[in-house]
Amino acid sequence: MTTAEQSPPSRFLPESAAAVRDMVKKEHYRSEAMPVTVPDERGRFAPALLPEVFPVVVDANALRDDLLRVAAGKPRTLMLNAADGGVLRLFCAPHVLDEVERHLVKWSAQRSLDPGVVRAAWQDSIAPLLRCVEVPAGLTTVAEQQRLDYLNQPPTVSRYCDPDDVPTATLAILLNAALLSKDRAPLRAVYGHPYDHVAHAQWQSELSAVGDLGPLGRFVHTLESLLGLVGSGVFHGIAAAARRVPWPWLVVGTLTTAGAVLYLVAPETRTKVQAALGTGLSSAAVTVAEVLTQRDAARRQFETLQPVQPDSDEITRHRGPSAALARACLYRLARSPHSDQSARGLTALLRHTDDVTASEAKVRATLRALDAFAEPYRGRFQIGQPARLHLG
Repeated sequence: MTTAEQSPPSRFLPESAAAVRDMVKKEHYRSEAMPVTVPDERGRFAPALLPEVFPVVVDANALRDDLLRVAAGKPRTLMLNAADGGVLRLFCAPHVLDEVERHLVKWSAQRSLDPGVVRAAWQDSIAPLLRCVEVPAGLTTVAEQQRLDYLNQPPTVSRYCDPDDVPTATLAILLNAALLSKDRAPLRAVYGHPYDHVAHAQWQSELSAVGDLGPLGRFVHTLESLLGLVGSGVFHGIAAAARRVPWPWLVVGTLTTAGAVLYLVAPETRTKVQAALGTGLSSAAVTVAEVLTQRDAARRQFETLQPVQPDSDEITRHRGPSAALARACLYRLARSPHSDQSARGLTALLRHTDDVTASEAKVRATLRALDAFAEPYRGRFQIGQPARLHLG
């Protein structure tokens, strides 16, 4: 039985369904108008409220339409709102930033937009959401490298060849992340042949949407309604608690509190409490359960968009134990709610989730040996750096 099925019947909450729908709409509009969250002065990205983040690798053509849309004064797309809210984590290879800078004026002219306005949208609304990663070499298996080698051939060989896309495809493979691209060549290199290009195109269409479309969109909007249930002061308290308390226990605590009010408090007292709190506890119970339901649906969809990940033994056979450890670090850090981790924390996480038995010293050496990992604060590591550090 799912959490949603265990939640209190809706007859106890006659006002909640409409209230939740109204909050979803209001919070979505509010989030669109808010500035995006930027990394701090040392280049550390903000933590996510969720227990696991969905990593996505993007190329320049996937960013183009979102950039021009924002520059034209239209609402941000689902992809940008999901990245700003910590549901998605956007990664790119360095050449993607260079390509956007190189084509920005041409793209502006195509939409009759002021290049200065487009550049401001790029610097303020898009670039702060991107994690620029120096793509490491020597970590792919034989099968993965064969696909990348084919991609690396001149475009005259095949429509599935484009050397410019090799860093992007390699990054998606190493992070085991969904690749967002309009070009079939890198998609084939990442996913192999055949791959479900129809499902991928549908997902890309959802990310380009502004309305509530698809599992990810419903999850993002429902999450926004949960965070908008109360004033900003309480929201920050929830966020702080989520960073310290494992997500399942935070949800259980919320549902238990709401459930206690619904089942243990006398009806007349409950009415007074609900009147005093507005939609507070009653809507929280409904919305938290809805968040869990939509999160599971979004995860199921996202898992179908990830490339096949070789197991640790296969990576070790092809590239050695150091490569297997490096890929495990990349995989876990890409999804960790804390954007940065200490070597000790990451070692514990790897032992718990991946049965990786490497020592803390070995993990720290791995994090410092690869340029894909940045160390914004001494002893704290994350994947990639803010775009502004690459662009200067």
